[in-house]
Amino acid sequence: MSENIKEKIEDKIIDLITLGASGRLVVFKPEGPEGYPDKDLIVEKKGDYKNKVVSLKIFDKELFGNEEIKNEINPDINFYLIFAKFNFIKQDIEDEIFVVSTVDFKKTPMDKKDFFRYLIEKLEEKWSL
Repeated sequence: MSENIKEKIEDKIIDLITLGASGRLVVFKPEGPEGYPDKDLIVEKKGDYKNKVVSLKIFDKELFGNEEIKNEINPDINFYLIFAKFNFIKQDIEDEIFVVSTVDFKKTPMDKKDFFRYLIEKLEEKWSL
């Protein structure tokens, strides 16, 4: 994924999070690798000075389940992966985006066929509380 396309995807995801949270979350791109190495976006609750953050890494949606990505990711309960496909003609994110915690992504052996089953199980867990 070229840097220009990645930048546009990051900007779109920032917009989606900011609008969806009605201004309650702050999303920014980390400056330099010292604080958040290998992270694309950082999300904080507005006004929360306890330094609790959620970090995000963005990949092309077609790379979901890629063993190389699994090997390079360090699982953390506050680190999530976003898989998105960018439509060059519309200059927008195509269809849905997939968000997966690194803990679940790392421990779940998965290929593209198993992905939808995984999403359904996760959604059922979240909504059955």
